[in-house]
Amino acid sequence: MRRAERHPSGPDLAGLESDVPPRWLTPNAVTELVDGARLPFDAGEYEMRLARVRERMADRGLDAVLVFRPSSVEYLCGYHTAERLPQPLLVTESDVVLYVPDFEVGRALVSGRAPTVRYFRYASASRALRRVTDHVSRFLPRRARIAVELTHPAAPPQVADMLRHDDLAVIDGDFLVERVRLVLSEAEIRCVERAAVATQRGVEAAVEAAREPDATDAALAAAISAALLRDANSASAWGPTVATGSRAGIPHSTVGHVPLSPDSTFMEFSGAHHRYHAPVMRTLYHSRPSSSIEKLADLATTALAAVLDTARAGVTCSDVAMRAAKAVDPLPDDVVFHELFGYPVGLAHPPHWMDGAPFTITVDNPAPLVAGMVFHIPASFRRFGEAGVGLSQTFVVESTGTRVLTHGAAEPLVL
Repeated sequence: MRRAERHPSGPDLAGLESDVPPRWLTPNAVTELVDGARLPFDAGEYEMRLARVRERMADRGLDAVLVFRPSSVEYLCGYHTAERLPQPLLVTESDVVLYVPDFEVGRALVSGRAPTVRYFRYASASRALRRVTDHVSRFLPRRARIAVELTHPAAPPQVADMLRHDDLAVIDGDFLVERVRLVLSEAEIRCVERAAVATQRGVEAAVEAAREPDATDAALAAAISAALLRDANSASAWGPTVATGSRAGIPHSTVGHVPLSPDSTFMEFSGAHHRYHAPVMRTLYHSRPSSSIEKLADLATTALAAVLDTARAGVTCSDVAMRAAKAVDPLPDDVVFHELFGYPVGLAHPPHWMDGAPFTITVDNPAPLVAGMVFHIPASFRRFGEAGVGLSQTFVVESTGTRVLTHGAAEPLVL
């Protein structure tokens, strides 16, 4: 392997294949990119994250973890890109190695802080996984125990067989990195707070657009999107969703370029700051709502208040969910509700801001809440195929209770 010259503060950079580096990968280019890199967190933040992951590795007797989920790769070393090819990060007790196509080396230099970067030809990316696993097997001792999150779509299904073929013991990662990510640092929470400012811009833009004559659901979505991206350094992983009238009565319906209903319009979206999210659901009333729609709003408001009033560090998710479920019980037979009273949010990559460990506020999760966890409460209730109302907030768990991070009251927006 031939190497591009290493910048004093840059990574050890080399190809996985026995050919020369791309002609554009010169020492001067590497120096300029490394010098111009601006990461959202300082070195101490990434070191703390790696230390927490390594503690979990030691507890499970692991020699390494091979991370494929893009948001978890970013969490540990900063690297992120729009390219969706598998680009894993290898973490051992003492080393961190990032594997990327040569086309993505620039992104690795300007967005990441992995001390070692190994690249492969972009043109042969479909065959590169074998080269990556070859390198991993040479890097690790024989029969090393290596964790891989086998259920995530970013991890190619053949990777486990390749590693086992190379005499490594493959262990199901069981969301090893993602469980660490459940508790956000103060610096991460500040990113969610910045995302919440953008989210509120989206709410205000939606209200303004809805007041225009002949407004459509698509016009609202366009106005929200423009507001979320204005002054942004990253885009939301999902949305915006806008469903008006009867379309809101079917979960996960969105725009169809139709006029806004005279009754209500459901919206769900999030701003983003360094890919940290702060989602909300909001509902617009275009005229005096029917009693049926008002009942849905009452249910959403009640569920939301029950979660915010009950959750705090040390209380179990099941206790919070049972309190909220009791508050809205009994639901009318035709009301659709997912019985999910909160899911974790924070750093996320497409396709959705639900991009982490399956740690939900539901009656079947007995785990306790921990200070620093951040949740979105998806309080959405629908009369099936007729109408829907969603009123939500994003909040952080603290020792004494909850602190709402999103802005504005979670109540219907009357035009």
